[in-house]
Amino acid sequence: MKRTKRALTLLCLALALTLLMGTAYAASPLLRRGSRGADVKQLQGNLIYLGYLNDVADGIFGAKTEAAVRRYQSRNGLAADGIVGAQTRAKLTKEVLLLNQILDTAKSYLGLAYQSGGTSPQTGFDCSGFTQYVFARAGISIPRVSRDQASAGVAVPYSQLRPGDLVCFNSPVSHVGIYLGGGKFIHSPKPGDRVKITELKYMDLTAIRRFTGVLAG
Repeated sequence: MKRTKRALTLLCLALALTLLMGTAYAASPLLRRGSRGADVKQLQGNLIYLGYLNDVADGIFGAKTEAAVRRYQSRNGLAADGIVGAQTRAKLTKEVLLLNQILDTAKSYLGLAYQSGGTSPQTGFDCSGFTQYVFARAGISIPRVSRDQASAGVAVPYSQLRPGDLVCFNSPVSHVGIYLGGGKFIHSPKPGDRVKITELKYMDLTAIRRFTGVLAG
């Protein structure tokens, strides 16, 4: 009886939370050309982060922001009307949160010692064990070894490289990491080393793969 009451209580709480979230989305203002303010600035920041807007987040919804919104909607199965309502807002937010989860998880293992064949924090990671584990924590399944990871997902041109992309090195591919943005990536490099952040310019980048969304265009 107690378990049944507890289950009903939890169900009621879950339903209430769902209704509150739905109400919050419904209450959020529509953003369109001419809108201004903090909500627009947040929108622009998300579009920049995801690679759809090459501009500054100034809080003014102008022609460039509208074009970026239309491009995002078109690429993600939404009505490409250039207006940010509940559906567009929710999809954008979900994608940004997913990328943040991947990066936060990856950075939480900074300093963990490299281990050949390692696939978990308990044993240590090799390069592809690290990337596979980090993506798995975000609910994304990718192959085990670097050469297979380098042919999975979506191929990304360098011009569209964004945080959360898998970066692959050498030919044939023998090393992988996760791009953080700002020209840096995180990886588990080699025996005797540890999970660390390295500048991309020092590496022989040969492929970029995406498991977290579609290309911007």
